[in-house]
Amino acid sequence: MGTQGDFSPQSLEKLQFRRQFFLGPEFITGFPAWTRIQVGTEHCLTVHPELEFYQATNKNKSITLLGFILDPNNPEASNADVVEALIRKFDRCDDFWKYTGEFGGRWILIVNDGQDIILFQDAAGLRSLYYSQSSPSKQTYCASQPGLIAKTLNLAMDKEALGYVNSREPYDYEVYWLPGDATMYADIKALLPNHYVSLCTGQSQRFWPDADVKGLSRQEAVVESSRLLHGLMLSARRRFDLALSLTAGWDSRVMLALSRDMVRDLYCFTLTYPHTENTRDVTIPAALLKKLGLKHSLIQYPEHVNAAYKDVYQSSIDAATTAYCADAQAMHDCYPQNRVCITGDVAEIFKCYYRLAKPNGTDVSARDLAQLCGIGTHPFLIRAFEKWLSTAEPHNVHLLDLFCWEQIAGRKQALIRAQYDIAHESFSPFNCRSLLVTMLSADEDYRRPPEYKILTELMQQVWPEVLSVPINPPEKIRMKNFLIPMLQKLRVYELVPDSAKSLGRRILK
Repeated sequence: MGTQGDFSPQSLEKLQFRRQFFLGPEFITGFPAWTRIQVGTEHCLTVHPELEFYQATNKNKSITLLGFILDPNNPEASNADVVEALIRKFDRCDDFWKYTGEFGGRWILIVNDGQDIILFQDAAGLRSLYYSQSSPSKQTYCASQPGLIAKTLNLAMDKEALGYVNSREPYDYEVYWLPGDATMYADIKALLPNHYVSLCTGQSQRFWPDADVKGLSRQEAVVESSRLLHGLMLSARRRFDLALSLTAGWDSRVMLALSRDMVRDLYCFTLTYPHTENTRDVTIPAALLKKLGLKHSLIQYPEHVNAAYKDVYQSSIDAATTAYCADAQAMHDCYPQNRVCITGDVAEIFKCYYRLAKPNGTDVSARDLAQLCGIGTHPFLIRAFEKWLSTAEPHNVHLLDLFCWEQIAGRKQALIRAQYDIAHESFSPFNCRSLLVTMLSADEDYRRPPEYKILTELMQQVWPEVLSVPINPPEKIRMKNFLIPMLQKLRVYELVPDSAKSLGRRILK
């Protein structure tokens, strides 16, 4: 790995497709430094040097791990310990997921029972997986991003998908996550959370929810959530040097509270955007960390995106926009290398993130979902949500919570994580099936905004001092903070002469 801020060809070459993989009937060509692993007798796995992996075998069975997996019940356990324990207990692919409910981390498991081989992900699908079955050979291909499959199979982009993307407002900062299991290629699908894909059939299968979720009292939910979160954080601490991204919001505040026992070893930082120095997402964490006697580091948004870095970023992610390119470059420039970044991702799943003014969560249309997400009503979008609705089996889980789990977490947040892989590995303690189910088992009133009582009680038990500074207080609106970003969004700011910009900043100060 090159030094921070190094844009030399040698350094950038190491960043291309960082932490990615490809699985097919043959090893992918053009990556001589990648590791090659045989899965069964017919499948070849090619893995980037910085993506962790481990394979365990037992007679005609095997389990292959991509990424890292954490056991809150045994924080000392390594990837090898977890996988070796799994292979001693599993029998068939179709019910194997039940053995993984309490595991956290960011991972994919390739499970071979001698008859079939399936792949599935961590609880919220934050380690992205895409798949396609080629015609006419009926060979199934899987990869960390769809472009790797498309290039191998010589697939063209879907005109309808392009039409949907082109129907959106073309702002570089927007995350263009695609709906349902769709990608920019008609023959490539995204594997959603709560599903596995079979290499034999090339089809995905839902495995959860498989029954009603048992209700829990406030106390039961907090006690069990606290136990799992503590175990996951301890496991991560034993594995990695850690960093924590802080804003004024709820999720990063909970992450700080959970880090109490290790906080002196953390790199606590905030990424600052142009003209946001006095906004709450910068001032609140600074005030809180000062009060707690901790160092707060600021990572500055780059003035310009390096063209060579942008090329590597875009080719590695195959995203519809370069939304997080400058953010990733800021990390490349300033973030301490080899630290895993703690995030509060996927909390939306249990925070009643989406609700409609309807009597229950079952009478929901594709247009309702599109309206909640605010991403248009293009026919491509509506059809994808209709397909998702036709396969959703929520049992007593609120349909919109399941939607948030599989779409906002499994598609949008997973895409954001993938866009940061070029800069750092990440870890969300909330990304654990047993933990998410425990949270969802609590009464809605205990999970709803704006109080988020379950999160408040967790923090009060773990580290009440983190609540000494307000969470998401009202923003102090300054004309500069409103006007300049608005001009930038309208593509007008870049046309203003530098002398006028300087005068304007003094006037608006």
